[in-house]
Amino acid sequence: MLSRCGAFSREETLVALEVFDAGIASPDPEGYALFGADAGGELLGYICVGRVPMTASTWDMYWLCIQPDALRRGVGRSLVGHAESHVVAHGGRRLAVQTSGRADYAPVRAFYAAVGYKLAGRIPDYFHERDDGLFYYRVLRDPSP
Repeated sequence: MLSRCGAFSREETLVALEVFDAGIASPDPEGYALFGADAGGELLGYICVGRVPMTASTWDMYWLCIQPDALRRGVGRSLVGHAESHVVAHGGRRLAVQTSGRADYAPVRAFYAAVGYKLAGRIPDYFHERDDGLFYYRVLRDPSP
């Protein structure tokens, strides 16, 4: 699925598989949490989130991958919603995600905006030359009084 979606380089795919394996090997809610969406036994997509070390309540969305033929069917929205519920249930207040500034990532950035994520910043040439890093976040719950 990671190769079929066409969004990830070989290096990114290897890291995604490493994180996926770590999440499967250790179902610790404080570590990586993985959620999948399937239909008829076929994996349509998955999301991986995890607590950001040395923060009080921030989590990262490490990977979100959807099968190309499952795009625009609500799979991504459903996975993000499920992951956000998990984050809140485990004391998280915000979820952050980083993505590429390349033109071919415009649909990805539009998706994050559509599900309520705000652009926090851009670092030029973050991933590679002419490949900026864009950082998004969503506040899932306000701090307790």
